[in-house]
Order: sequence, then structure tokens, then C-alpha cells
Amino acid sequence: MLATHSPTGRIPPGEQWVHEVKWDGIRLMADVRSGELRLTNRRGIDVTVAYPELGWAGGMPEDVLLDGEVVAVNPDGTSNLKAIAPRIHLRDPKRIAQIAAARPVQYMVFDVLRLESRDLTRLPLGERRELVEGLGLEANGSSWQVPPQYDDGELLSQVTLDAGLEGVISKRRDSPYLPGTRSTNWLKVPHRTEFVGVIGGWVPETDNPKRLGALWIGHPHDEESFPTDGLLYPITRAGSGLSSAVRDELLGVLTSIEVDACPFVPRPTGPELKRAHWVEPILCIQVRFLGQPGSFSLDNAASAPEAGQLRQPVLRRLRPDVTPLEAPYVEVEEPV
Repeated sequence: MLATHSPTGRIPPGEQWVHEVKWDGIRLMADVRSGELRLTNRRGIDVTVAYPELGWAGGMPEDVLLDGEVVAVNPDGTSNLKAIAPRIHLRDPKRIAQIAAARPVQYMVFDVLRLESRDLTRLPLGERRELVEGLGLEANGSSWQVPPQYDDGELLSQVTLDAGLEGVISKRRDSPYLPGTRSTNWLKVPHRTEFVGVIGGWVPETDNPKRLGALWIGHPHDEESFPTDGLLYPITRAGSGLSSAVRDELLGVLTSIEVDACPFVPRPTGPELKRAHWVEPILCIQVRFLGQPGSFSLDNAASAPEAGQLRQPVLRRLRPDVTPLEAPYVEVEEPV
């Protein structure tokens, strides 16, 4: 069962809703039959071998089907999908064991679909939640957790934003579990917003210098002098989001407008700059990042000592309809 975006972009009001932290992890089903655990991803692929630290302990239910999120929790309490990514496609137990020892994951269980051969999907969420809390999953150690639910969604939204978490999932207390359905009974309110920036440079892929890896993005450093000096202050570096076809087409344009001098002031830092190619700052692109409107502004970006401070930036689409001088002020559609 999948959530839809809140139509208002806000937490739904009313006592009929309960609210949970939206984790930045991987959705997995935990299917236990005769005491044997099998983990599957959203495509139904068995990925049990990838998460050895989630071993099933004795004394647990012999027959249960759980829904949850595998997360790698940072010391500050945030979750990091990038920390899980290296093992997603691994199947070598030795290599996986090394990764698991260095960066163990936790399984955040938020629903139960079957218990002792009984189908629970038609029960309301409130009753299923009581069953989850009564399963004694803590017997599996710290790797298994039942994260709390909250009545005050607005407060949870503010707390998760301040903590740098992904956002909030709001669920109707009376909602059944609808497998394979993206339902309005579950609403997600991620802390993400978008802006339009100017491309000032690019970095090739590590393994293929002829492929576009990431873009350096900024805004005009000084609007009055920009038509003459073309200088940008750096906002972020972003690589994910565009299709291979769009990347290839964009790279062809970028190579045709390369320049020798870095257009950013202050100059970005980092080891990848050794491979950077600078371009004439004439192309605009829309970017999504983790944070609500207001967490990004011209003032705080201009005062940043270096680029890359935006969390989880994703390239959305090129904006040929926007000029560099318009980029800081152009309105963008709400993320969907």
C-alpha cells in the first residue's frame, strides 16, 4: 500500500488522522513462515541476504507478514538512503557482512498484514497497530523497531523539519490495508521544495569521462554586473533526476559553451573540482531539495562558504523559458 501526496501540501487536520515519521530508506515486506524470515522489496524480489543483521529471533511469531522501512540511522537521528545503496544489489554474503558490520540498518515496522494465518488487511489501521505493538519485535534487538505514532501532525512536521528528517506520513485510523494501491487514506508530506538555478559547470561520471555526472548550479552573484561579468554564487551540486537521454542531449550543449574560468564566487571546493568543466552561465534548470519553502533564500545561499549545502538535491527539468536573471524569482510548481 502506497501513500499519495497531500493535495494541500500540508498535514491533514482532524482526529481521524494519525502521523508517523517519513523515513529516507527502502520499503520491505518481512514474511515469516514456520519461523523463517524472507525479506522482499516492492518488486517482490527476495533481498534477505542483503540484510543479515535483521535475523529473526526465537520466541517471535511463527507466521506473520509485516510492512516497514529499512533505514540506516545517523548519529543525529536522521536516516540516509545513500548508506544502504551499496548493498541493494549485492548478493555476496562476505561483502554484505562487511558492510553490515560497518553500517548496520534498522527495520522500522509500521504495519502487519497477516498473523498466524489470519488475513488482517481489512482491519482498520488502529487495530492493526495494536497488533504490531503486541508482537514483541524488540526481542530481535535494536535492529527491529516499532516507531511511534503521533496525534499532533503539525508538531511532528515541525520537529521532523528541524531534525532534518524526510517528512511526515499521515494515515486514517480507520483505513484498511490495500495491497498494491496508492491510496488517499495515506498521505505523505515531504519536506521538499524547488527553485530554478543557473548551470555554471559540470562534472563527468567517475567511470566514464564522456558522460554527464553532476551539475554545479548557482544564481547571479550581482544582478547589476551579471550581464558583464557572468559571475554566480554557488548553491549546490546535483547529479540525479534526469534521464540518460536528457543528460546526453544536455552534455552536447554544455560542451559547446565551455569556458576556461570558473564562474562561481566564492569558488566551490571539493576533490571533484579537479574534473570540473565550467560553462557560460546561460542555461537554467529546476532543482528539488529537502527543506520547506523559506529554508532556502538568496541571503543564506549567498553567505554560504561553499556549494553543496542543500540536502538531497535532485534535478527536475531544464527551464529554457527562464533567463539567469529571472531564475532567483521565478515561481515553480509545488512538488508532486
